[in-house]
Amino acid sequence: SPGLPHLRASAAWERALWRRRRRRRAAPGARGRKARGRGGASLGMAGDLPRFLRALPAESGPEAVRTRVQEQDLQQWGLTGIHLRSYQLEGVNWLAQCFQCQNGCILGDEMGLGKTCQTIAFLVYLVGRLNDEGPFLILCPLSVLNNWKEELERFAPGLSCVTYVGDKEERAHLQQDLCQESRFHVLLTTYEICLKDASFLKSFSWSVLAVDEAHRLKNQSSLLHRTLSEFSVVFRLLLTGTPIQNSLQELYSLLSAVEPDLFCGEQVEDFVQRELHRLLQPFLLRRVKAQVATELPKKTEVVIYHGMSALQKKYYKAILMKDLDAFENETARKVKLQNILTQLRKCVDHPYLFDGVEPEPFEVGEHLIEASGKLHLLDRLLAFLYSGGHRVLLFSQMTHMLDILQDYMDYRGYSYERVDGSVRGEERHLAIKNFGKQPIFVFLLSTRAGGVGMNLTAADTVIFVDSDFNPQNDLQAAARAHRIGQNKSVKVIRLIGRDTVEEIVYRKAASKLQLTNMVMEGGHFTLGAARPSAEADFQLSEILKFGLDKLLSSEGSSVDEVDLESILGETKDGQWVPDALPAAAEGEHREQEEGKNHMYLFEGKDYSKEPSKEDRKSFEQLVNLQKTLLEKTSHGGRSLRNKDSVLIPGLAEGPIKRKKILSPEELEERRKKRQEAAAKRKRLMEERKKEKEEAEHRKKMAWWESNSYQSPCLPSEDSEPEDLEDEEEETSGELDDEDLDSTSINYVSGDVTHPQAGAEDAVIVHCVDDSGRWGRGGLFTALEARSAEPRKVYELAGKMKDLSLGGVLLFPIDDKESREKGQDLLALIVAQHRDSSNVLSGIKMVALEDGLKKIFLAAKKKKASVHLPRIGHATKGFNWYGTERLIRKHLAARGIPTYIYYFPRSKAAACHSQAASPSAAPLVP
Repeated sequence: SPGLPHLRASAAWERALWRRRRRRRAAPGARGRKARGRGGASLGMAGDLPRFLRALPAESGPEAVRTRVQEQDLQQWGLTGIHLRSYQLEGVNWLAQCFQCQNGCILGDEMGLGKTCQTIAFLVYLVGRLNDEGPFLILCPLSVLNNWKEELERFAPGLSCVTYVGDKEERAHLQQDLCQESRFHVLLTTYEICLKDASFLKSFSWSVLAVDEAHRLKNQSSLLHRTLSEFSVVFRLLLTGTPIQNSLQELYSLLSAVEPDLFCGEQVEDFVQRELHRLLQPFLLRRVKAQVATELPKKTEVVIYHGMSALQKKYYKAILMKDLDAFENETARKVKLQNILTQLRKCVDHPYLFDGVEPEPFEVGEHLIEASGKLHLLDRLLAFLYSGGHRVLLFSQMTHMLDILQDYMDYRGYSYERVDGSVRGEERHLAIKNFGKQPIFVFLLSTRAGGVGMNLTAADTVIFVDSDFNPQNDLQAAARAHRIGQNKSVKVIRLIGRDTVEEIVYRKAASKLQLTNMVMEGGHFTLGAARPSAEADFQLSEILKFGLDKLLSSEGSSVDEVDLESILGETKDGQWVPDALPAAAEGEHREQEEGKNHMYLFEGKDYSKEPSKEDRKSFEQLVNLQKTLLEKTSHGGRSLRNKDSVLIPGLAEGPIKRKKILSPEELEERRKKRQEAAAKRKRLMEERKKEKEEAEHRKKMAWWESNSYQSPCLPSEDSEPEDLEDEEEETSGELDDEDLDSTSINYVSGDVTHPQAGAEDAVIVHCVDDSGRWGRGGLFTALEARSAEPRKVYELAGKMKDLSLGGVLLFPIDDKESREKGQDLLALIVAQHRDSSNVLSGIKMVALEDGLKKIFLAAKKKKASVHLPRIGHATKGFNWYGTERLIRKHLAARGIPTYIYYFPRSKAAACHSQAASPSAAPLVP
């Protein structure tokens, strides 16, 4: 039979893979904790790729596992809280097959199709069906670490998971715990920590290494790629929605991460020059939403072009002319041109991105919007979206542009959250959680930091303020909203400067994306030496000339008004109407159907990807004019400082400028002026910050008033009357360390919730965290039994955002029982912080000290005694001695009757508890 040779080759290939896998599993210490080498033999084909290609099976994957895994099987083995879609179950079966036959694979489903839940279901299969107890190592970006943790707990509660994060000291404690035979299934950590603690993680033999957002491994020479290749791993699973971003070399790098014996570095050239569809099929599974998630609401992309303000045009022209040598001299030309391109993109975004352009005083006003055509359009667009009840993800490449957008949000009064590369993990998680649960209008995100792994389906509109050179990054970002779980149609809106470098960069990116789609979805893996024109290297000097003829035809503003409803389409009840196509876009839609990438909403034509003859002519005229001006101003040694058409504040001057040698007196005068200017800027920034804080305070006060909320928080010492402060200074000024040591605290045995006080008022002190969630057990339960007020007051303060470290809530608790004389009050010191992952800090001594100072003032006014439990009792490593000194320093030594309670071990002891002598030693609980 003609098919027999092929079947024999296929069987030989699978047997070779199985032999290698068995040798790897049988290696000494395969499941132990000692490091071992990669071991195992190659197929004997690594040096002969064509022979390997001939041995590949024609089928789409290995056939060793013939029993399909059903969803009820996964549920029986521990999968809960999720119903897998048919394609997701198919993905789990494909992973199970790969595990039996290979050393790794790539799950390359489009973003938002559930690669995380498929991976978790796969791990459940390994533990439940194959009795593989791991350990499994999962690497992911910091921004999605909490999402992985939550989904592991929700979908696979039977898998024990260790989240390996924290500072150096915290990780050292975790290492000790893990080395003391602590059993776990999954270790979850980030790329960065993996690199820091690679030597420790290499000491394990991992059953599975899963790398999320695995396009981080697209460079074989990267440190992460080389480090992971040294790990002892049985099966490597890469998860990425963008297996190819720029070239097939990147895909080869991913394959070398899963099968380094087969895809060795020296064979990359053969890889990209041969027909490799059959080779990839066993290692790569790729599905797109259009194929497997047809029920997902529609995603529509719209491009809106905007004009430029007169200020932007002025800077655009100056940037092009400030370094003419870059267009003429081949030496170091590319770096200079790339810098000019970056500066031009900043100019198209907003001219205030350059230092010295924003007018003083630095106050947010309409000038912020009028200075930029992009922000002018965005202002109209956000007003339209806000009135329609939509919620927005707003992406930019530049964090400084996000700063400007944040100022704009404050100015317009829009609610927002923000995540960029500087935001810590717990703050990111909290921002994502807030956006999902609260009616926040805009989420400001940097494309790189906020474009991976996040689930932000609460938004139905994505706006790209500027586009990435790599279109895959923008696709990743847009998938934060358009993914499984989205129940609204999604509109993706790009803002592009008309007749600027933004436009041609976008055209290039669209062509690159079309090529990638052809390779990935079409299966055309034939990239030979001749590269398609869309991927050809283009001349930066030509790109920078694009659109100049129209852009510089006038110096005035080209910002125009647009009819957003006719462009974006109908919106109803806070949702985009998916069926209606905007009338203004019908012509463009027909072009798109004929092969164009996107709708062009202005000009009505497809621009060339190269500058026109008119653009080149305009550039030459601009250069000639500039050279003439330079020649005129160079005679007599005159500076160009006052020529606005040549140099503009905020742009670095070119090498043509002659520097004047200053005398020591002039240097000193310049230094003083700079210091004065810096001091002025600092003062203005502080005033601006103060005004912002005051505005936020007024907003909070209005919110409290609308909710009839009166804060029970005690004021700080700084806000107290002068006579009380003077009295306090007289008391505390005479104390030294010896006085503090000899000052008595009354130690008593009993229940602090029933203070042993006479006729005076009594203040009971308890420490809480800033979460607003009342605790259980211990003093929390005892206080709740005494009065209904503690829980009610504390939780209401949490809802009203009235809990801050060092704050004190003071209120009476005599609602259930009271003394004949004197009033009992409860003082809750906010001395602990609980983060978004529900991790509780220890008692913060600075916050405790601030709280004790406030309690002193209140007790002084009321002539009350203060009653405390032994704070931090039974907490390992707690500094009780330091706490006791704080209590003595701020209460007892300042004349406040102070009692510390030791709760008796038995009810009998409680019945006979009595006050101890001030000089008696404290009772040991």
